[in-house]
Amino acid sequence: MAGSARHLFNIKSMKIVRNTLIITTIASLIAGCKPEEAPSTTQAEAPVLLSSTPSDGATDLQGSEITAELIFDQNIRCSATASVTISGEAKIDRVFAGTNNLLVDISSLAPGQGYTLTIPAGIIRGFKENQKETPAISLNFSTKAAPVETHYDRDPMQSLTNKDASEGASKLYAFLLENYGKKTLSGAMGGTAWETSYTDMISNLTGKYPAIVGFDYLFNNWPPKHWPGCPDYSDITPVKKAWEAHNIIQIGWHWCVPPAEGTTDINNYSYNTKAFGVKNALTEGTWQNAEMKKQLAQIAGYLTLLRDAGIPVLFRPLHEAAGDYGWGAWFWWGYDGAEACKQLWRYMHDMFTNEYKLNNLIWVWTVQTSDKGQLAGVDKLEEWYPGDEYCDIVGADLYVAKNTTQSQIFQLVNDSVKGKKIVVISEFGNLLDIDGFFEEDAPWGYFMNWCNFENGNPVLYAKNSDGSYVWNNSVEDWKAALGNSHTLNRNDISL
Repeated sequence: MAGSARHLFNIKSMKIVRNTLIITTIASLIAGCKPEEAPSTTQAEAPVLLSSTPSDGATDLQGSEITAELIFDQNIRCSATASVTISGEAKIDRVFAGTNNLLVDISSLAPGQGYTLTIPAGIIRGFKENQKETPAISLNFSTKAAPVETHYDRDPMQSLTNKDASEGASKLYAFLLENYGKKTLSGAMGGTAWETSYTDMISNLTGKYPAIVGFDYLFNNWPPKHWPGCPDYSDITPVKKAWEAHNIIQIGWHWCVPPAEGTTDINNYSYNTKAFGVKNALTEGTWQNAEMKKQLAQIAGYLTLLRDAGIPVLFRPLHEAAGDYGWGAWFWWGYDGAEACKQLWRYMHDMFTNEYKLNNLIWVWTVQTSDKGQLAGVDKLEEWYPGDEYCDIVGADLYVAKNTTQSQIFQLVNDSVKGKKIVVISEFGNLLDIDGFFEEDAPWGYFMNWCNFENGNPVLYAKNSDGSYVWNNSVEDWKAALGNSHTLNRNDISL
């Protein structure tokens, strides 16, 4: 029985294995008879724009030509480049696909215009197979508007306040007026009052000589050679030499006066003594009045030498009279207030014009723009202004940071004279951006750098006692300023 049972089990086992093999074989055959699956229809993503230069919506682009760059997330190719378009009168000069960037050269851009760069759908492609079409791309941008000429009332500017102005003064003023709003004249103090070591240094460092050279009657009443740099103003050689080299001449006057009647020690004279006073100086019979008249006669004599030599002068006395409107004046001619200062200016103007016949002078009034360290209101400037009939040019002395926005300051000064006078930077420390003169609608007629010396040598900077800089101009700063296309230098002057 046991043997028969074992035999029966083996037979059943063999049947099961056989049947399993048959079923497996049939299943394999059935599986093998299935049709092939269709290839995947999933498409690769189209190139995606990551960034652009200029960015979409960019404003104030400068220049008539730009290269727009579009950067994608993968390498690209560009077909039908002629389909890439730019709106308006602008032109596309080239369309070039790099690796993952597209460069579009655009020209004939006009100032103050908006543009749209359009790249139709499908023009930008990737390198993958079965890749989606790149959608259309629009890039919008605008160019910076051309400077709008500041309001100038040209009629009052056509003639000088002195109706009998010399031919030289009239020619110089006409030259300044011709270039006003279009060009600016470079300028710097020649050196210590009556020499040109500072402007000579600028020329040696940059290869260009400033158009205007500044001098100063600072040492009037000081004996010649009293100490190094103290000049003899009756010797006009330094000024004449500069004029003959085609420089324009500016002369200021740090007007030093004695602190008391009978003071003979010149070392006690000062331009900020409060004991003198404008009101006293304008009162007949006072010692201050006698001193004032004596010094006016001295300066008129020196200016007469220049007149007789045919040299016109940008004459800038009583500068910075208001000081800071809130904190007060720092020169004696401003201590008694606006009305007194204006009377002194008019007195001097009338005396030099009518009595001394100084028809070679172009009168430069210096406004102040600071009120407790902030930009003053126009009413403050108007209060101190001597009047249109007494001023030919109006200047501001600016000791500000190099990146200072100029438009507000310029407009303040220009508004204070209602656009009737040439507006200039009559003194400054840091060089300002010359392009900014015109881009920011601040077209100063000229700029005049104050000088500084260290150990007897001229330097391009000035320092506080703690070693920090009051201002600091590098050689490169000066090269950029004098080399600017808006700047006129000495070699550009023809009078």
